[in-house]
Amino acid sequence: MNDQSRSDAENYPLLIEQCFSEPRGQETEKSQTLNDYWARLWQPSPAWVVCVFTVYEFIFGVLAVPEFNATFALICHQRQSTSQTHPELEQCFANIDTQSDLSQFLIYRQVIAGLLGAFSTPILGSLSDRIGRKPILACTVVGPLLYEILMVIVLRHPDSIDMHWLLVGYAMEGLSGTMIAATSTSQTYITDLTRPSSRARWFSYLQASYAFGGAVGPLIASLLLKIPNPFQTIFWLAICSHLSLLLIILFALPESRNPVSTRRPDLDGVTLEQRPGESYFHVVLTPLKSIWESKGFRNTNMIILAGIDMIIFGNMIGLLPLQLAYPAFLFKWQPTTQSFFISLSYSWSVLVLVVLFPPIMIRLRRWNRRQGVPNLSAASNSGELDAIQVNLVLQMIGYMGIALSRAPTHFVVSSLLVASTGNC
Repeated sequence: MNDQSRSDAENYPLLIEQCFSEPRGQETEKSQTLNDYWARLWQPSPAWVVCVFTVYEFIFGVLAVPEFNATFALICHQRQSTSQTHPELEQCFANIDTQSDLSQFLIYRQVIAGLLGAFSTPILGSLSDRIGRKPILACTVVGPLLYEILMVIVLRHPDSIDMHWLLVGYAMEGLSGTMIAATSTSQTYITDLTRPSSRARWFSYLQASYAFGGAVGPLIASLLLKIPNPFQTIFWLAICSHLSLLLIILFALPESRNPVSTRRPDLDGVTLEQRPGESYFHVVLTPLKSIWESKGFRNTNMIILAGIDMIIFGNMIGLLPLQLAYPAFLFKWQPTTQSFFISLSYSWSVLVLVVLFPPIMIRLRRWNRRQGVPNLSAASNSGELDAIQVNLVLQMIGYMGIALSRAPTHFVVSSLLVASTGNC
């Protein structure tokens, strides 16, 4: 064979072109389909923020009981122990002085985090209209992350670092907006991407993720509390989880809107665009003009709704420490028992919201139609106002039952009664 024929033979394909021309076309179609799938996956979607918020609430649910008991252990160690003895956590539960110090510290925590959160949340909400939702969601993660780092430092050096340094961590958490800013920013993210007809469904998913974190998180915590030196381990895991969540928000979560598109007047005619020579601080506070520039009836309704929401939400925030401290003092409940109780409370709340509440509302609407109730408003005719009134009455009965409980059964029943009204 000469060189030319050898070259032709070596360059001759082993399979003819027609044999794999069709697979190439199929491969191109598959690759194009895969590229389209990944492109759709990285598009802004309400599912993204629901997943992020679920992880956020799950970490909160895991930390609820360990954070309370870690604070209790630090107070008992630094305030009530002597240089020779360090009482166990079980002994601290029955100590009235330790319980008093814990209540005082929790009040300081709520005041600091609450006041700073009330100041920062409207500002962060206004900033989200200008710089986007992602930076604000990331900010709500940074505050708890810094607090957890400070908690680990105090737990590692309880004899040399005073636990009141934890109040600095609560201040950082309050300035980051806490859970309220995370919830409102998640809702605005959903609002950016959905039609009004589907927003209620996605908002219910956020509420479901909150209940999921409260129900499953304590169960995970009950398992972690059985390991040696559990508090430091749990907070280290929380730090890693918040760091991972922060990276997901910054580098994976798609932005829901272009900040440039927000330069428009809102419904009250307040311009969201920064004018030349106008201070940025003034621009941040500009949306608050809607409170006093709107009509009188709207101001009245906003004040009434804000007052009701403040009372209900304040009770919900203060209820968790009470549900942990009260049975620990009276019934000597251990952290694992506390975790199962909190999980039961949130699970019952989900059951009422998903299974019991909808049929009751349907029957109430049918009864109103049969009785010829006048259609004063959509809320009154559909039964929402009646549900709110019953909700408040049941909460009062539940709180009185908790305050008067002297047996674990009465305490659990009263707590479940309050939990059944939390999502209505």
